[in-house]
Amino acid sequence: MYNILIVDDEKKEREGIALLLKRFGFPLRTAFAQNGEDALKIMEKNHFDILLTDIKMPYMDGIQLIRETQKRGLNPICIIYSAYGEFEYAQNAISLGVQEYLLKPVKLDAFKALFEKIIEICQEKEIEKKNRNDIIQAKEEAAQQKLSWNLLNYLESEELEEGTLNHWETLENEFISVVQKKICIPVIISCYSNLFSIEWEEYLKDIREYFGKETVIITNTDNQIVVLLIRERDFYRTAETKKECEILIEKSQKKYQVNIFVVLGKKTESLTELKKEYTELKDQLDYQFFVSKSMVLVHDEDYFLKKENDMLSLYFERIFNCARMQDYSGIKKEFVKVFAYIMKQTGFSSIYVKYTFTDAMKQISEYTDSNVDMVPCIQKIYQARTLEEVNKIIENVLDKMQEEKKEEVKENRLVRMAKELVYEKYSESDLNVSYIAEQLQVSSAYLSTLYKMETGKNLVKFITWYRVEKSKELLCQTNMKVSDVAERVGYLNVSYYISIFRNHEGCSPVQYRERVQNGE
Repeated sequence: MYNILIVDDEKKEREGIALLLKRFGFPLRTAFAQNGEDALKIMEKNHFDILLTDIKMPYMDGIQLIRETQKRGLNPICIIYSAYGEFEYAQNAISLGVQEYLLKPVKLDAFKALFEKIIEICQEKEIEKKNRNDIIQAKEEAAQQKLSWNLLNYLESEELEEGTLNHWETLENEFISVVQKKICIPVIISCYSNLFSIEWEEYLKDIREYFGKETVIITNTDNQIVVLLIRERDFYRTAETKKECEILIEKSQKKYQVNIFVVLGKKTESLTELKKEYTELKDQLDYQFFVSKSMVLVHDEDYFLKKENDMLSLYFERIFNCARMQDYSGIKKEFVKVFAYIMKQTGFSSIYVKYTFTDAMKQISEYTDSNVDMVPCIQKIYQARTLEEVNKIIENVLDKMQEEKKEEVKENRLVRMAKELVYEKYSESDLNVSYIAEQLQVSSAYLSTLYKMETGKNLVKFITWYRVEKSKELLCQTNMKVSDVAERVGYLNVSYYISIFRNHEGCSPVQYRERVQNGE
């Protein structure tokens, strides 16, 4: 259906035109105005595809009405309908781009032919508009996908990789153009089912419905989505966004019969802040392991990590899980959250807190198979007068446990195998953490965390260090060109290799070779 506005100061004329349109069955919704001024007011509030207007009318005639619609960018298909068929009127109408000039009294055959033509024009305009919108939408979606992919690569990156030296600066500009003067709040949505792969299109609509159309969707894996919420700085409230997350949880349970785990981040205003917050949010995903139902965790300066039910049990489950893995840095990190949580809450008695911490330390000792005597620790905790004292006691004991294990623990088997792959595959350009993790059948995140925990170093940096060391051997022992050396140690881009080498050695490969040859 298309909309037509019939403008004539004679009521009978207006109704007569409407009856004819209905008689011939044209797909038109009719509206009426008795002069140009009234018509203009109606058109400013409603969309019309066709304007059929008389010329001679009080207050504002048809010619002036058409001029005013064009000034306002309304641009309907215009038909002049008048008993005045003089040349000057027709000439004025043609100069304004009027489609047709319909004379009174109306001849039925001419009327029918005219509106058949007008309907065809409306259909063509509709198709053109749809095509334009489809092209615009396709471009917007392509730009959105590119931005999402680049953002995900940046958030997951550990250090600058080959070909990305100037890339992040460009991404920063794109990020600023999207956020503008607003703020960005990262959200991670996780689900153990295949919801995101099977129901993705429908679920995407749900996310945009509850979080808004400006939301940037970053797909990470089949069971995890990263969402960037764009909000007005002065009007953003964490509690309101938390409510939106809870509605999404409720919708997911009712519509898809699945539980989702949502981690809501705090506001960020730059890529650097976003990356830092994203890294911290990923750490919170581990709590999903201890939760059987849906949940929202809020990471914020004021909210910290709150939930209506007690979070303490979740923190300690994470602590015990870290203890089983001999991850002392993880244990300490979770204890920081425990102490912060207790300090922000009310209703905990001192004896309950002391009992909880002593019991936790006993379990940590058992899980880590520690030889550190727990009796003095327990006594000190019960004698402590403040929570801060308890905190220091636990820190000291954990430090002792960690030192004890450093002497006992041998290099982890996965870490050793990762190193062996680097020694063997360093010359292949596709060697990276993802490749090694795939060969060892573990996730990249787990391997990176384990490697750093065991060695205190970054796996990406180890790969880079080893390649540089092998290139130094080639520079000293052969006359190979620098470009050939770069390719031999896995770098297809010689400029990137030179940049990496310079960062490690403080000079270019050529300068390094000259120094060695000169005995410097």
